[in-house]
Amino acid sequence: MSNVRTGKRLYIGLTACVVAVAFVFHYVDGGEDTARYHQHLEQPGEEELGEKPQSDGLVTHLPIVEIDTTKDGVYQMIPGKAILDEQMNTVIGEETGEHGETEITARLKTIEKVGQWHDSQANADKESDILIHIRGNSSRAFDKSNYRIKLTEDGNPLVSKKLSLLGMEASSDWVLHGPFLDKTLMRNYMWMNLSAEIMGYAPNVRFCELILDGNYMGVYVMMESIEVSEGRVNLTRYEAGDPVMSYMVHIEPKAELLKSVETFSFYAKKLEPERQIEIAYPGVSYQTEAVKEYIQADFSEIEQAIYSNEAGSDPDFYIEYLDESSFVDYYILQEFVGNNDIFQASTYFYKDVRGKLHIGPVWDYNNVLDNYTTVMPADEFLVSQSGFYSQLMKSERFVDRVIARYQQLRKGVLSEEQLRAYIWDTEGWLGTAVERNYTVWGYTWDWSQIPMYERRRPDAGSDETFADVNPASYQEAIEDMISYMVRRGDWLDAHIDSLRQYCQTSKNADTVLY
Repeated sequence: MSNVRTGKRLYIGLTACVVAVAFVFHYVDGGEDTARYHQHLEQPGEEELGEKPQSDGLVTHLPIVEIDTTKDGVYQMIPGKAILDEQMNTVIGEETGEHGETEITARLKTIEKVGQWHDSQANADKESDILIHIRGNSSRAFDKSNYRIKLTEDGNPLVSKKLSLLGMEASSDWVLHGPFLDKTLMRNYMWMNLSAEIMGYAPNVRFCELILDGNYMGVYVMMESIEVSEGRVNLTRYEAGDPVMSYMVHIEPKAELLKSVETFSFYAKKLEPERQIEIAYPGVSYQTEAVKEYIQADFSEIEQAIYSNEAGSDPDFYIEYLDESSFVDYYILQEFVGNNDIFQASTYFYKDVRGKLHIGPVWDYNNVLDNYTTVMPADEFLVSQSGFYSQLMKSERFVDRVIARYQQLRKGVLSEEQLRAYIWDTEGWLGTAVERNYTVWGYTWDWSQIPMYERRRPDAGSDETFADVNPASYQEAIEDMISYMVRRGDWLDAHIDSLRQYCQTSKNADTVLY
């Protein structure tokens, strides 16, 4: 605990003189000043709350989320779990309900008042009927599931209901992220919050503890879903029949075909294999042929310009099409954490009728900082040649802005001191919730007790290597994350200027050099 308290003092000391501005930023699109809410800094921890009350239920300083799937006195199976092949390595399908249901109705309640202990036997602060299913790509196969939740009105699955949950903006759509491969429990929480400080908006996040059908399921992170609203991605709203429109799309390996469009990057094979571009906004009920054709044509025009020879003759041409600051900040974030999913999965773009194409919001930091199924080297550029960035790096203007912004952020929110302190402070605030989580999931500390697809490095190659890369304790998981983060930052500090290799007019301009 001494490291935690030292970290907290360091974090406060480093930021005290700028606290008035450190957590205040300008919405990229909404035009409103807002402060990012860091739960572990704003809500009291166990020490601050004092003596824990006696109860036969769960008592915790974290908010409690309870889900009851009972129907006619019987618990229902939540659809969406991965079906694996005979070798237990490849996902070949998803489980459905008895009658082919892809989601079920259930009941949700939260116990969440700030400033007091939370007792699972207390009355609910918020309640709602819900639709629920298991979500994710590879995570569908994990023992600890992730859930997508839609709040509904009085048991009617066709009528959505908006509620503010755990202090976040009212919405009907929510995600319950269950950290499993991420043994630190904090990657999504930490990097969503820091991304918001850097980029202006990222989905809000809150730690909680989940009880499902009376069973304790451990520490979860309640997350805002990515959606168009005043407090999330604030776009000019679409009205049926509009000839031009705002839109949001994302790249996924398992996109819903009914929502997908085949843009220039698909036909020109600029997308990674088996990837699709899916429309996130306007919603599916508005996705007429005319709407799809507009989005397909508009996004294709941007892609065609980015990938054209124009990038060679006029490297700064992209300014006409792209919101430069979003692409600069997004690149720095993803390069710093070594996010291998960029332009392969969970990569969002949005464009308002009033402006240019933005990249973001960010989504899914579960595998970053070398928490991946393959090795993520700390001493290479991992994102500079991904998707649009392979072209943008040809622009001296863009590269100069990346370098200047990176160096600025390394003196503040991305400095090693502040990042270490953020981790220690979050660890300390989680307190005994970590121990409770691993009373359920503690078997995963022994890599030999978990199947191949649930290991941090399933292709490690030997028993000794498995033991090396799969942490055997919570403290080891934290230390592994910090170690990679520090090595990554040190390497980028020393090599960020070498991004200029990509914008030099030479035979090496298109060659990846490290």
